[in-house]
Amino acid sequence: MKRNLDSFLKDHHSLTSNSTPSPKVKVKVKVKVPGPPAKVPRSKSKSKSSMVTTTFQLTSKEQQLRRLLLDVAKEIDESGKAPEPIVLRWAGGWVRDKLLDIQSHDIDVAINAMTGVTFAQAMCDYCERPEAMSKHSIGPADIGSLHNVARNPEKSKHLETAMVKMFGLDLDFVNLRKETYTEDSRNPQMEFGTAEEDARRRDATVNALFYNLHDDRVEDFTGGLADMEAKIIRTPLEPFQTFMDDPLRVLRLVRFASRLQFTIDASTRRYMADPKVLEALRAKISRERVGVELEKMLKGDHPFEALQLIHELQLFHAIFTDPTQENLPVPDISRWAVAYTCLDELLKDRDSTSIAGRLITSTDATYSAWNLAALSPWMTVEEPPHPRRKANALPLVAIVSREGFKAPNRLSSIVAASHRNRDEILKLKRAVCNGESYIQERDRFGMAIRKWDTPAGTWRLQVLNSLLVEALETLTAWRQGESAEQSNFLAGWKSFLDHLAKLDVYEVTTLEKLLDGGKLAKALGGIKPGKWTGPALDVPEAFYLKIQRSLFIFLLHQHSTNHNMPATGSDTVLGALKGLLGPSNTALLHDVSDHSELLTEAAVASLSILCSKYRITLDQVTLVKLTAVTDPQDPWTTAQAAAAASKVLSEHLEGESLNEFITNAVLQKHLKPLFMKSSSRITASGRPSQYDMVDDRSRPVIEVQSWRTQAPWAEATIQWTVNMSTTSLIKQHWPLFLPVLLALVESESTKTKARGLMTTREFMNRCPAQVLQNTGIGRVFADVIFPLLLYLPSVTPEDESTTILMPAYDVLIKLAQATGDTNSIERRRLFDKILRDGVFAGYFHASQHTRVVRVLLQKATAVINGLGIYTTKHLTPLLSMVSLVMTDPFAVSYPPTLMAATQTMSAIITNTWPRIQGTEHMENVARILSLCWLNVSEEIEHEASRTSADINTLSQELAHAARILQALWDHDASERPAKLSEALKQEPRLSTLFPKMLAEG
Repeated sequence: MKRNLDSFLKDHHSLTSNSTPSPKVKVKVKVKVPGPPAKVPRSKSKSKSSMVTTTFQLTSKEQQLRRLLLDVAKEIDESGKAPEPIVLRWAGGWVRDKLLDIQSHDIDVAINAMTGVTFAQAMCDYCERPEAMSKHSIGPADIGSLHNVARNPEKSKHLETAMVKMFGLDLDFVNLRKETYTEDSRNPQMEFGTAEEDARRRDATVNALFYNLHDDRVEDFTGGLADMEAKIIRTPLEPFQTFMDDPLRVLRLVRFASRLQFTIDASTRRYMADPKVLEALRAKISRERVGVELEKMLKGDHPFEALQLIHELQLFHAIFTDPTQENLPVPDISRWAVAYTCLDELLKDRDSTSIAGRLITSTDATYSAWNLAALSPWMTVEEPPHPRRKANALPLVAIVSREGFKAPNRLSSIVAASHRNRDEILKLKRAVCNGESYIQERDRFGMAIRKWDTPAGTWRLQVLNSLLVEALETLTAWRQGESAEQSNFLAGWKSFLDHLAKLDVYEVTTLEKLLDGGKLAKALGGIKPGKWTGPALDVPEAFYLKIQRSLFIFLLHQHSTNHNMPATGSDTVLGALKGLLGPSNTALLHDVSDHSELLTEAAVASLSILCSKYRITLDQVTLVKLTAVTDPQDPWTTAQAAAAASKVLSEHLEGESLNEFITNAVLQKHLKPLFMKSSSRITASGRPSQYDMVDDRSRPVIEVQSWRTQAPWAEATIQWTVNMSTTSLIKQHWPLFLPVLLALVESESTKTKARGLMTTREFMNRCPAQVLQNTGIGRVFADVIFPLLLYLPSVTPEDESTTILMPAYDVLIKLAQATGDTNSIERRRLFDKILRDGVFAGYFHASQHTRVVRVLLQKATAVINGLGIYTTKHLTPLLSMVSLVMTDPFAVSYPPTLMAATQTMSAIITNTWPRIQGTEHMENVARILSLCWLNVSEEIEHEASRTSADINTLSQELAHAARILQALWDHDASERPAKLSEALKQEPRLSTLFPKMLAEG
């Protein structure tokens, strides 16, 4: 169901309510009883309200589940185990997401007359029967184990829930309930209730919708449909009591408002910031539940909006606190917005050399970054004095993260390290900005980074934290748009990060220790290790970093003096370089995307020399990295570096060793982990999914495409891999290629998309036709690539459009050619679709863009030749399109497009001549060729002194098309177009186009 929510609700949802005027009603409304009072009391008196209904369409899996649940309910009814007929409803978030066209796999099943645990057990028992398994197509993997979650009223967990996975959907079973209170208890007593009573106890009206499985209708008791149309979040009952009943609802409403981009109702906002509600949130709700809500906010699509709402609603001190301690310091949050707004701005530029590109390299890192922004006010809070405080004690900010929202150990360690190393990071950053004398000391910076880093590899996030906290301390506000103060601030950090890249220290944490304490003590005569050991072990590592930098400078100097030849040096330097490489031979290539292209060239050249002079064998990790510099179009390499890398690879890999390297080292070990979740169209093993998948719009794009920041080299590596793969290798291991190719083609970047299409085109050329036909990957590629045929101006710039269209058409044409023989119906259907949905639609939208039209005509020619005689069904629109191009007097200004149109005309005549001969199409073709010839002739006459070679070639192609046409009446002059003879008499220049007619008189 693909439609805009606003128009969907206006067209299909009848909104009947006492408090909201009803728009025009377009569906039948079922009204139970008159409307509710303005304020609904607690459960002492029953409220009366109207119910609005609507419908929507279920997926095949949801329909399968619905039929199963209804059969279980029917069996329970027939057995008499329930006091009244069972009525099943899907509740809350799933209904909301369905109306918003967001794919959801979590469904709450609400039951009217039975507990969720009892019903779930009955369903599991039913599914074990052979007749049920057969009727509902239940396979061994379709149903999971049943789990029960007990009530915990003290922590506002009021419902006992049964959970089970069915048909790939996560189901929570619970009974409809109402809440009653006693004067001596703050916790409600849970009783069976009606759907309306249940709806009114939920956190928001948009979450209080039900889908009735029996009636196949959505039920709205609280005005949720109207609020969805207005994009408003409000509580079904009076807000204050709703929040006091369960204070976690405050955070849930923040999450829903930020996730859905809805506005919280003004009266609801007022009570969300009520001191009594905030105190209840701080003291009554388990911090694990607070952490769950915060994690969902910060991992969602709109973490900035979530933190902004937390700030506006004054929720900071209720969330980011340690409820186990009294008299905690209170951080100043007056400038908190500077930190989280700064992070939001940084994340808008994820280029590999940007601040975010260098510091935030994965989805997990993005989540950690938002946590650091959230905690930034605590980073500057002075630790309260404590006489027994240990030196390695956690800082207050880490304790707040651990106790306030139960941050996992990894996140707490990131927070602690960020606090611990912030001053030193700022000191080095200021040294770079001030141009201190020691900033070229690679060993100083490298050893500092190794000191900051944690086992989880977090030094980049620590630098980011220092940036955010400095912004919070020095900038009064973060303003939208350009600001000299903000630009200067970010420029300082950009200079610092660029300097680290020049020093090539981003990957120093991957270097293994050269010595351990035991070996050092033994080498020094058996001295006992002690406090001196750690600093001593740092000495060889610092020396390593320092001498490696010196060698790079030497190689760079040597290489730049003779840029066209591999870098050379003395045997002494080469020997030292060989020793530096060590057993893994990877020191020269840590992260190729961070090197200048000349430095990469020097590094590859030195490796080439080592391999040829010392005959060393490079390990597979280094060889994989060499594949990343084999395309000179990449910014981090050059033509010389690419040639040298290709030479080293060819010398190390051939025959079986090449196949083994491609399948295991490249595809299995390096690329597969990066692209396992790249596309919902394929399974985890890389094979086409057996079910039609619906994209989950709630899934962040950044999560899907995190490989772009983690491994920008992957594009070049898969390109080399495909180019080096044989047909037999692809036939055997095609599932390893599929995730990578699909990820490139589905990329948000048009540049990456175009490169992925070109690589896919090469893959298609090497992939056996039987693999494309029998495995289903042809269908997968067709589904992905057909939409790309509409990447047209003006939405897509013309140069980007042609870059995408060329390989996209090539892939689809190859797929069609691989689909059976020339008489195959499927083959013809695919060619027909390419013409209709691609060429004709593309020309309709972009006929004013000559370069795009040229591509369309070139690919139309290939399709015509593929269809052969079956092209006749498209003859009229083809001639119309070609006529518009060839008869345009201005078309001569860009000969390549006119040449493509002429070649298309030749293909039309060649393949559809039985339909052209002796019909009005003959006259039309002759007219088109004649008018085009006259336009070209005028161009030659007027521009005789500078007639281009393209024009002369075009004239020859037009004459060739005319000869093909004349062949249709060579043996029967009566077939000759009648009007053509008259045209020859009036326009003598046509005689050179149709010389045979002139000779025949």
